[in-house]
Amino acid sequence: MQKKIYLSTIKAKTLDILRNLLPSSTLTNLAITGNGRAFEYLLFNMFSSEITEIQELGNSLFEELEKYIQPFIRRSKDGYSAIYREYLTKTRDSINKFLESELQTKGTNESHISINSNVSNGKKSSSHSPATLDTVNLLSFISNEDAEIKLASSILHEYCRDTPISFLLNYVKSLSDEKRHEIIRLYTKFRQNRRHRPGRAFESIDYSFELLTNYGTFRDLHRHRILTASRQLLSTTFGFDTPQEIDELGMGKDYRDCMYLCNDVYNNISIKMPNEAQYVVNFAYRYPYFIKMNLREACHMIELRTTPQGHPDYRRVCQQIYSLIKTVNPVISEGIKFVDMNDYDLGRFTSEKKTSLKKSRLI
Repeated sequence: MQKKIYLSTIKAKTLDILRNLLPSSTLTNLAITGNGRAFEYLLFNMFSSEITEIQELGNSLFEELEKYIQPFIRRSKDGYSAIYREYLTKTRDSINKFLESELQTKGTNESHISINSNVSNGKKSSSHSPATLDTVNLLSFISNEDAEIKLASSILHEYCRDTPISFLLNYVKSLSDEKRHEIIRLYTKFRQNRRHRPGRAFESIDYSFELLTNYGTFRDLHRHRILTASRQLLSTTFGFDTPQEIDELGMGKDYRDCMYLCNDVYNNISIKMPNEAQYVVNFAYRYPYFIKMNLREACHMIELRTTPQGHPDYRRVCQQIYSLIKTVNPVISEGIKFVDMNDYDLGRFTSEKKTSLKKSRLI
């Protein structure tokens, strides 16, 4: 059994490393749930996409939903849909026009700005030095004292009766630091594992982060349902990550040749079709985006994505996010109790062992 567990762990680690070679066009299984309004909004945006594949998926989704909730989605293909598409198109075109005007006015001083238009400015993107580099910056947060007052007030509001939040805010402001900290710590004191979610009061504190990670990490993190992500077109501009195991195994040249070829193909396609050029970009290429989330979602994401069996790329990013929260809100961050800050060579070994033991008991 030990050999089987080891081989299974090695296979998982191998796939984690080699996923960097996958292009963004790799087919992915996806399951979604939602009510009629959510699907109507989704269809509006799919029909307005500049990518033909998304429009076709929208049509397929509409046909399937029409069998069951036709009254709730019918507006996504009637006059309202046309007006909505016109609104999105005009917005996109007007902002692109503004950017083009600004770039022409200021010359090359702002040449680092790229425009997401159907025809690019003709400049090919350059790939930076191929190394592993995650950048995580905290863009916005609530100052420590204000955050503690807001959180402690929200906590008390859950348990008070006939007491307005405005009164509680003033009350908590009058408390000493020790009393405020006691309220905050009591709220998560009895959590025994990460499945014991903190209460709704944690949703009163917000954070925004700017990230530069490989595209594979973005795909893992942006799926969190309460997290708001702002993204741009995928490109090869920011270089790519190279796992150290690739070089240790003597595969470095083949790996980099693959990345360089991807960059050449992307540059050739993106001159006229920047949207479609995204399909050829490998998961290893770095991708800039920013995310906004509340403390409750941050707690869930950090604790889930730093477990030993998680992919090392997103584990590293979530560890950095936790460290930044801890720096600006140290007492509040204590509620994120089940973050794993360790590094593992074979992170999935323990989970694979538990799975094998469970299977053996069923035989």
